[in-house]
Amino acid sequence: MLPGSIECASYQGEMLKPFKSDDERAIRTWVFRIVSVVAIFAVIAGISMFLRKGDVLHATMLIATVPVLAFVLSRSWTGFLFTLLERAKRYVEGAEGGHRHEWYAFKGQRVRVFLDKTQRPWFALNEIAFILAVKEEENPFRHYGSHEYGIPESASEYCLSEAGLRRLIKYSPHPDTGALGLWLEREVLRVLRNRKEMQATNGAVRNG
Repeated sequence: MLPGSIECASYQGEMLKPFKSDDERAIRTWVFRIVSVVAIFAVIAGISMFLRKGDVLHATMLIATVPVLAFVLSRSWTGFLFTLLERAKRYVEGAEGGHRHEWYAFKGQRVRVFLDKTQRPWFALNEIAFILAVKEEENPFRHYGSHEYGIPESASEYCLSEAGLRRLIKYSPHPDTGALGLWLEREVLRVLRNRKEMQATNGAVRNG
């Protein structure tokens, strides 16, 4: 793939286009973070200037705005820092009962991924349902096949396969479906493909 090119995935012959709205939202978030930092420094500089001039009234007014700006600053950066911590944990394998899983993070929400004997991923239904606000009483998976929904040998709970998750993403009205589809391609499947290729290469080197 050429540097700077946009990656697209296909599903049942259909192209999954990049999610421009999420990219725009990320840009707005970073602009907001930068503006909040600049505002903090501007207020500090203003307080210092007024104090040097002996203008206590205006300095006090600016000091009163510091807690508000500090709150805005903390809200804009907390999610970013939390996501970094979650990403650092996603390669750590967990264990539940006799089954092992991996952790991945989607917008700060943990998602467990179980790998079957062929290294195909199955996604813990509880976490996916929470992200997309799926209601259990509506029985949304009654028409899913066993290759899409069920309890795989690698898990002890209901999961969605890659095909099942793609199907849910395609038809769910939740606003995060686009971001979840992009996360599936870039944060999970790409990692698993790269790992599989690396293992194959290492195996060939050892056998050679």
